[in-house]
Amino acid sequence: MSIEIKGLSKAYGRKHVLQALDLTIEQGQCYCLLGKNGVGKSTFLNSILDLVKPDEGTISLFGKDYLTSSLDVKQDLGALCEDNPLIEEFTGLEYLHFIAKLYKLPQQEADQRINSLTNYFFTERESLHKNIAGYSTGMKKKVGIVAAILHKPRVLILDEPFTGLDPIAAQLLVQLIRNYSNPNRVVLISSHDLNYVERVATHIGVLNDGQLMYNGTVHQFTMNGESLIDQALFQLLLPHHSAADANIDWMLN
Repeated sequence: MSIEIKGLSKAYGRKHVLQALDLTIEQGQCYCLLGKNGVGKSTFLNSILDLVKPDEGTISLFGKDYLTSSLDVKQDLGALCEDNPLIEEFTGLEYLHFIAKLYKLPQQEADQRINSLTNYFFTERESLHKNIAGYSTGMKKKVGIVAAILHKPRVLILDEPFTGLDPIAAQLLVQLIRNYSNPNRVVLISSHDLNYVERVATHIGVLNDGQLMYNGTVHQFTMNGESLIDQALFQLLLPHHSAADANIDWMLN
């Protein structure tokens, strides 16, 4: 196994975002976490990244945890957070070389990887010599993705990776995720872009009211391929959607 979570709980005041979650994600899986806004997907991912301290529960990656092997765990992780914090005073290339130094990549290897990944995502390399502060949302997202994958982590966590990307960049990311996934790694994604999720996911988790309503393969979730992921998700979550009884007839005439 690669990620093992037991009894994970987190509350903000009276709101219990995560309630005693148990989950094991095996090597070789591309696990996609789905759910409505505000159900705790980012809190869940940030707990795995040690950015949020859970109230209860344990998290281990490849048999190691933050309590006893914090540095080892973090070296195995690559992450794109939803807010994608970058050092905006740096140029794109300066930032990526900074990340390479953090992971102690040899200079020649860092140069090769940065050149390869930026050529993959950026058609205009001139932009990489400009400060990140002037980048569009999509350009910042691409720099964040490259930074997350640069050191070839065994666990790659992507929070809303497709948001802000144009269709070409999003398709490039789909291919990158497919190529990156292998039996020795795990990719964990949270996304509302179900069209892209359908192209990369091997397993699905649906989070609602602090608990996993579904945890299994994409094949099972879509009833052996008879439904699309968005249809299966709609059928699962609609009974829990409190706005279903709202009367909006006033706007129809």
